[in-house]
Amino acid sequence: MTQTPPAAYARFRIRALIGAIIFAILAAALGWLTVGDSSGCAADAPAVFSRIYHISSATMEPAIEQGDWLWAERRYYCTRDPERGDLVVLALATHPGTVFVKRVIGLPGDRVRLKQAELFLNGEPIRRDWMESTIHTGETGEASQRSRFMERLPNKASYAVEVADPDGPLENTDEVTVPEGRYFVLGDNRDRSEDSRTVPEFGLIPRSAIADRPWLVLWGVDKGRIGLSLGASP
Repeated sequence: MTQTPPAAYARFRIRALIGAIIFAILAAALGWLTVGDSSGCAADAPAVFSRIYHISSATMEPAIEQGDWLWAERRYYCTRDPERGDLVVLALATHPGTVFVKRVIGLPGDRVRLKQAELFLNGEPIRRDWMESTIHTGETGEASQRSRFMERLPNKASYAVEVADPDGPLENTDEVTVPEGRYFVLGDNRDRSEDSRTVPEFGLIPRSAIADRPWLVLWGVDKGRIGLSLGASP
């Protein structure tokens, strides 16, 4: 029977110990990135926040595409209030275990409405510049036209939106006055977004529900988007 020499056994134990330490560090880092520090900015906010988010829907296209992995600035809005045009990560008690990425449109005190897909803020139409229109064929074979516009808010923030049906109910809403402590948010893909227009399922967002700011595309189906910085342009 062959015995392992003491020196070789000691080296094996050292390598095993180093491997265990590296594994523990990587596991802790992964937990820190995806689970740790998951609280929001208020005690009553759902603890579902992270630093990395995978986008599973097309509600924020074209700025954020379905399949994107985003890096977020954790608790960014815990020390500052969102501004018009900001992208925010939010969590609602009515949707347990789920986070949403939306764009802030209306601040407390603002009056917001849409008419024929045109956004009105405090009674004034928001500047909207046409970008392109394309024809899409759905799974049923039915063709539809989608148009993209660049919206420019009064604070000079600008971003692209996509509109498919200007006559649809989501593109024609009553005017809403945003109360204190609430925010009006929209998806950039206007006809495919659950947002402040859908009541009572979503509605106006309490300040305590907003915590993180999407900052960077880490990975995506379109590899040309990797490293893309997010946010409204001045």
